[in-house]
Amino acid sequence: MKTRYIIIAITLFAFALNSCDKVSPPFIETKDYCNGNKKILIEDYTGHGCVNCPAAAVLAHDLKEQFCNRVVILGVHAGFFAKPNFDNNPLFAADFTTPAGNTWDTFFGNSIMGNPNGLIDRVKGPTGYVIYPQSWATTADTLLLEPAKALITISNDFDDGNSTLSTTIKTEFQENVTGAYKLIVCIKQDNLVAPQKNNDEEIGPTPVIVDYVHMNVLRKAINGAWGEYLGNSGAVMMSVSYEKTYSQIFPAEWLPADCKVVAFVYNEASKRVIQAEELSVLD
Repeated sequence: MKTRYIIIAITLFAFALNSCDKVSPPFIETKDYCNGNKKILIEDYTGHGCVNCPAAAVLAHDLKEQFCNRVVILGVHAGFFAKPNFDNNPLFAADFTTPAGNTWDTFFGNSIMGNPNGLIDRVKGPTGYVIYPQSWATTADTLLLEPAKALITISNDFDDGNSTLSTTIKTEFQENVTGAYKLIVCIKQDNLVAPQKNNDEEIGPTPVIVDYVHMNVLRKAINGAWGEYLGNSGAVMMSVSYEKTYSQIFPAEWLPADCKVVAFVYNEASKRVIQAEELSVLD
């Protein structure tokens, strides 16, 4: 894949509780990111009432390209700005929130920190898990220098007759690790058209993009918000293949052609994600 070389700059203004912080273009040095098998998970916490969230979504997309597709994006609609009928306006009737997204939002403290913000591999820093867009690039850059501790392979089989997906996730650890490890498997969907507040004329109309195209929207964590152990009690070994298969019936609004399976493995104690992967449902 062609590496995209860009020079970017991020300016993030001061925020308050339930603020919606402005995102300016990001900055990172030019590198070749096409060598390596570690992928990172960017969880973009967002909502249709957040005027600066479209810029954060653009940033996440640009970073995915810059990092040679070694980024898995999950758009998590949760918290104050994601409420249906936001600001008592029926224009924002869409509800993209999920039980898993709400659980993560509460645990990691995203809403109380304001939007847009996110998690990068759920790495915990001195001030907590939440990472603002100004630091997404530099945090991701550091993580991508690490070798992959595990590799994930996804195999999907979708039955049109009963609208049911069968997905098999195989995880193979590349080194011996200590602690308990869990797998989370999600469905995300692209091309969901619904109004979105916006204050960046370069992205679209202001103050609202009526036909905004929401991408990477978390639809469901199909094995629960915290997933399940890969091995007995979570202990794992190098060179052992851990395989799990899940079945999910698709509601009418989940268009299979626009959906992907996202799988990621994390350390139960630290919550840190060590590998992520995605695959289109119809691949």
